Amino acid sequence: MPRRSSTEAAKIVEEVVGDIIDELVEKYYSDKVDEYVEYEELLAKIADEITRVVFKGKATVDDIEAYLYRLREKKGYAKLILSYLIGRALELREEVEGYMPVSDNTRT
Repeated sequence: MPRRSSTEAAKIVEEVVGDIIDELVEKYYSDKVDEYVEYEELLAKIADEITRVVFKGKATVDDIEAYLYRLREKKGYAKLILSYLIGRALELREEVEGYMPVSDNTRT
């Protein structure tokens, strides 16, 4: 997806399931997602993972939005899927060599 579409897709993720993501981040991942910039990055990564996994790399913002609305209808299932996607995004970020969250820089 082009950068512009990733930004649009991240906004759609926030709009449709942002409340569920906020709940999951607060409950399970608050120590890993401290900064607003990281949260925006997380939303974009969730959109990218949905595109990659659900749509085999070929999705429009409208496809992602429709998928998220269908997912939202089953809140328990949505929490499970979104928790997986959050964990996956954070795992991928940590694999980047030399990555250190901003919040960890202040703990020395």
